[in-house]
Amino acid sequence: MTLVTGLGISAVRAYHTTDFFCFDTAARLVATGADPYDTTTWATATAGSFPDYRGVIRSTSCPGRFGFPLWTAIALLPLTLLSPAAAAGVWEMLLIASAAIGVVGLALSLGRRDLAIGLALVVAASQPFWLTVLTAQFGGLLLGAIGLSSFLVGARRDAAGAGALAIGFLKPHVAALIFVAMVVRAIGQRRLRFLFVLGGAFAGLVLAAFAVRPGWLAEYAVELATNRAATIPIATSLLGLAFQATGSVVIAVAVTLAAVGAGVMLLRRRALADVDVVATGAAASLVLSPYLGSHDQLLLAPAWAVMLARGGLRGTIATGLLAVPLPWVLYALKGTVGGPRGSRRTDAGDCLLRADADAARRADPAGLVGRRLDRGSRAPPGRAAPCEQPNGVDRPGEQRGPCGERVARLGHEDNEDEPRA
Repeated sequence: MTLVTGLGISAVRAYHTTDFFCFDTAARLVATGADPYDTTTWATATAGSFPDYRGVIRSTSCPGRFGFPLWTAIALLPLTLLSPAAAAGVWEMLLIASAAIGVVGLALSLGRRDLAIGLALVVAASQPFWLTVLTAQFGGLLLGAIGLSSFLVGARRDAAGAGALAIGFLKPHVAALIFVAMVVRAIGQRRLRFLFVLGGAFAGLVLAAFAVRPGWLAEYAVELATNRAATIPIATSLLGLAFQATGSVVIAVAVTLAAVGAGVMLLRRRALADVDVVATGAAASLVLSPYLGSHDQLLLAPAWAVMLARGGLRGTIATGLLAVPLPWVLYALKGTVGGPRGSRRTDAGDCLLRADADAARRADPAGLVGRRLDRGSRAPPGRAAPCEQPNGVDRPGEQRGPCGERVARLGHEDNEDEPRA
């Protein structure tokens, strides 16, 4: 807790170089009636160079345009009542507290209250959690949402469980298949309250976005079709690496779908609890998402929890290796893949397809953990390495190094991890 608190305080003090600055900026633009999807407006609002958590001067991590649905900015409007620095502090506390809630929720959903401490240690020692804290990304909040939802839905408190899960709509591209899996399950079990609340929450967010800015969807689609799409063929998502290896979009898509399909086949005809479905959906979402940050792997915590609870000694050892040392080792080697301009980051989910770690007992939703190749990439000349929020515009006065990198790097983690906001 001391280390985590220290990391959080460091991130808050340097909030201009965290991804929260991008989220907060979008919310403040919406509050003033400005357009966060307008390139000029966004570049002006996010311009500047600031010291990061180590005192290194760098530009903000908000290139291009706002990279999330408009409803994400709208949901963060209450934070605009505070000063940006105070809002950053509240946000960081919310992330850490939510992660703790998610851990407890997962333990309770598995009927193993005693599991909470062990899972908390695994999560707290993991590279995705540390990077979540340092970058002030959504990972902690999403872990809280799916962990709490797993417990509530498992306890047949469907309305509350759906409400908790709806928090995942704030970053939908890394949680999409959780929604799909849980909706399909709810339809099959005729859990109408769950469907009504989750559907109502989504409809409310969409309507609010259109009420605030009727043309937002077209603007957001431009961001997805330009900056985001440009990163996919060179990203170290499974889709991106498959494309790099084969040069074929068709083969890359087929490989990605096959990875998810293999997990589904290994899990079919097995009785899955609600927490199993959540874990499977989270892991599958990470496999299919074309652009990610390694902090997003915090959503593998439900799979880690299942493996710890049901895998016995083998599951405990596998979880410890996959969740803690392996991500750190691969993260340290991130600059060695593909040469000096090659892939920037790989993590535990990049290493294996584990669809049945505890097959002797019951289905292991961690099976879709594998083959998830984390984002990061080779940068074409004249551009910074692409990231979850790709660089769509160069700010005036910025200089680049011989490989197209910014002299004041945009990313985090020793200037080697690219921005994700």
